[in-house]
Amino acid sequence: MANRQSIQREANRFADWLLGEIGRELRVARIVAGKRLADVAEILGTSISHVSRVEHGLIKGIGIPALTRHAAAVGLKPYVKLFPAIARPLDHAQLALFARFRKRISTIWQVSLEVPMPIAGDLRAADALISIPGCRCMVEVITRLADFQAQYRAAQAKQRDLRADQIIFVVGGTTTNRRAIRDMGVAVTDAFPLGTKDALLKLGAGVHPGANALILL
Repeated sequence: MANRQSIQREANRFADWLLGEIGRELRVARIVAGKRLADVAEILGTSISHVSRVEHGLIKGIGIPALTRHAAAVGLKPYVKLFPAIARPLDHAQLALFARFRKRISTIWQVSLEVPMPIAGDLRAADALISIPGCRCMVEVITRLADFQAQYRAAQAKQRDLRADQIIFVVGGTTTNRRAIRDMGVAVTDAFPLGTKDALLKLGAGVHPGANALILL
């Protein structure tokens, strides 16, 4: 019971903080757009006090549709993404796949596994980071391509926060994964200009790959 209550308290505390952050963004966007509280209230068909309370994060039960309408009124579009509440280490299959990758690259690369984001409270981590002077590559080890677009977007966010130069997807060379890559067509080559052969040649030589790479092993 105590554990459940502590989880609920932490969730409520985070929800209060999140509503406050959203409210501040809505207020800043309204001011930048040159709109008054009354203008937004008229667009939404509500009161000035209601708009003000949303901007101060005081309406606890506000839902996503209401927030979406409020955001649209000040020129914003909300985007919701869920992150794990606990850090998830690489599993056995991922470690085995990464071990095969590591054998194919030069020993000059400095390798770090499960690299956390440099943001307080952020539990995301890159599967690995390999680096040489002047180049940091974030490596994501993927045994199953479940949703390429989503996996790539998540990797881009981690690349940004880690300030990595390139993204490397190390993907298990299963029939299912190869079919998924074929089905994505140019979306894959646009995101990852370097294929397995060229990427391993450069990484094996210990030089900057020069582009994102998708390596099938």
